[in-house]
Amino acid sequence: MPHSTLSNLKIYSSVEQQHSSNYLPHCILKWRQGQLVVSLGSQSKQPYISAFETQQQLVECLKPSPIRLVCLHSNLGEETLKLWADACEQADKPVFLRGRRSIQKTFPKPSKLSPQLKQWMDSIAAFLLLLLFSPIILATAISIYLYSPEPISPEQWYIGTGGKFFRLLKFPTTVANDDSPATHLIRWMCKYNVDKLPQLLNVLRGDVSLKDSFYPLTISEAVKLSLES
Repeated sequence: MPHSTLSNLKIYSSVEQQHSSNYLPHCILKWRQGQLVVSLGSQSKQPYISAFETQQQLVECLKPSPIRLVCLHSNLGEETLKLWADACEQADKPVFLRGRRSIQKTFPKPSKLSPQLKQWMDSIAAFLLLLLFSPIILATAISIYLYSPEPISPEQWYIGTGGKFFRLLKFPTTVANDDSPATHLIRWMCKYNVDKLPQLLNVLRGDVSLKDSFYPLTISEAVKLSLES
């Protein structure tokens, strides 16, 4: 059986990855015009790639590759999607979700404006709102840094514009069962939606539209919607 290595990414047809409980799940990888498409695999007689023992091996293979972006199929499942998204982030490769026909139905109907014009208007609105609320954002960030043990922004993946994976910038809202200053601060943030103000930076970067930023789609929700299609 022929053998290929992802470090060189000489992938001109479907290639597969061996399965083991300690490795990334068995996947089919297709490389087309600088895009790597990853989907859930099944045993076959196609060429294969040796299984990665660690996520770091995947990162080291992706970094020097000529791949411009990675497309992950929703049938990979939540945990595998997160593993690949983390690896792509470390390798500085944009990553997108495929199989989103049913997911698109959850978003509002497309605007009559062109996507470029809509994104431009969202960016301007987000910039102005950031200027307006910057004193509150800065004061809240300093307070969280001083009084809360949690990171200022949780590192959770969401699905944004065009199926793009992105880290949502949001103040932590986990309330401890105590009477500490952090608990009072978090309750105040939740009451006035101050915890969502950093999401304006995601809008400014083009990760998500201004309207969708209030109810971003999690990986878990995206996988569930795909299964329902």
